[in-house]
Amino acid sequence: MTGLSENFVGAYLYGSIAFPEYNPEAGDIDFYVVVHRSINGSEIRSLDRLHRSLAAKFRFGRKLDGFYISTSAARRRENPEDLVYGAHGKIHRGGLYDAWALHREHFARSAYIQLYGPKASRIFPRAKWPEIRSALYRQLVDARRSIDKDPWWSVLNLCRLVYNFKRGRTAVSEVAAANWALKRLPSRWKPLIRSAVKTSKGVADRRDNTILRRDAREFLGFASVRVIAFDIASDSRRQKTAYLRKSRSGTRR
Repeated sequence: MTGLSENFVGAYLYGSIAFPEYNPEAGDIDFYVVVHRSINGSEIRSLDRLHRSLAAKFRFGRKLDGFYISTSAARRRENPEDLVYGAHGKIHRGGLYDAWALHREHFARSAYIQLYGPKASRIFPRAKWPEIRSALYRQLVDARRSIDKDPWWSVLNLCRLVYNFKRGRTAVSEVAAANWALKRLPSRWKPLIRSAVKTSKGVADRRDNTILRRDAREFLGFASVRVIAFDIASDSRRQKTAYLRKSRSGTRR
């Protein structure tokens, strides 16, 4: 890869681009580039020139949004800090992303595109449920913070969170989760969810904007209650399963 030479290990796309519902007109192109060691100043300058050139020449260039991470950092369970990252057509420093566990789960579920290098599962450790659960609740906090500024984004992420806790699966696109929500959630929320999907695709009209401003905050309350209820039910099932396994183990002895 230009600018990294022998330091380059692998490159992986994840997020919406890794799912069949991907819409090239909406969202970013999320990526991880893995390197043997932390990249130095010379490599950072070279990568910055690369990102600026891609942004100037290609429409997708400004959509690139991802991290450059060393193998040692990628193999840790703790959220990586002070990463070099590319976004908005240039390179930045000091990146911190608290959805680390969710990304690793996507890699574990093969919900990614391998551009180069070994399988992602050989680099990124699989996340455990407590890590995933904490990351999902941080996503809920983000949705609450954005509910007035970007109601469509919050609504789609709330649909995905309800799906995550109900189904116990995190490797799902916003669009797929929204389609699930249209079928499974009360019909009163269908106009709101459809308006959020239309906005994400860039085809919303004035009526969609009105619906989002009017109903998004109420949907936040509904979805938050559903998330907590499904989380409690899921935790209860896990405790029961753990108890049964322990009982069976004791019986065998």
